[in-house]
Amino acid sequence: MMKQTPPRKASFKGKIKYAGVFWLFMIGSVLGFVLEGIWHAVRWGGWESHSAVVWGPFCIIYGIAAVVLYLASFYLQDKGIISQFLICGAVGSAIEWASAVFQERAFGSYSWDYSDQTFQLDGKVSLFMTCLWGALGVLFIKLLFPFLEKNLPRMIGGGWNIACTCLSVFMAINLLLTTFAVLRWGERTESIPASSNFEVYLDERYNDDKMSEIFPNMNFRE
Repeated sequence: MMKQTPPRKASFKGKIKYAGVFWLFMIGSVLGFVLEGIWHAVRWGGWESHSAVVWGPFCIIYGIAAVVLYLASFYLQDKGIISQFLICGAVGSAIEWASAVFQERAFGSYSWDYSDQTFQLDGKVSLFMTCLWGALGVLFIKLLFPFLEKNLPRMIGGGWNIACTCLSVFMAINLLLTTFAVLRWGERTESIPASSNFEVYLDERYNDDKMSEIFPNMNFRE
């Protein structure tokens, strides 16, 4: 009797292209924006924007998490559900922590604070959110990963590449403008006057009311 060869474990080697990662990032960012809005509506009522950029419905931290979870899913899909839950929870919390530290150091601001929760660390991560990241990760692996593994390769080539290039340029400008707008917002909280025509433009186009509308949860450290 011939000895059966065990099925080879899936690997992302050779499957990851920039276009695929970009589309995954964009999909995750939009889904994150929607999930955050629904979560706010369920808990407190009413819709609230959780976009991380001045143009469009993009919650960047979810886009990053989607890419990381997709890569991790190649290795986690054969693991037990408890291992998947624990690893995804740890990964999600690590991304959340790194994002909070980056925002605080780069802009002197924060967009979430878990200090009122029982089990939390410096207000940046909490046990509740770790469990939520773990649950979302398991759902991603079980439900989304098979679909994405099958369909992401189809979003490469032809018109998809043209769209990817155009949207990549758009997001690069979007992120750059967001950076300048938030930095200038922080300067206004310290009563620092505009020192260039561009800063005057930012003060007019992205004034405090506009920025508070786009980023309702962003606060600056005193």
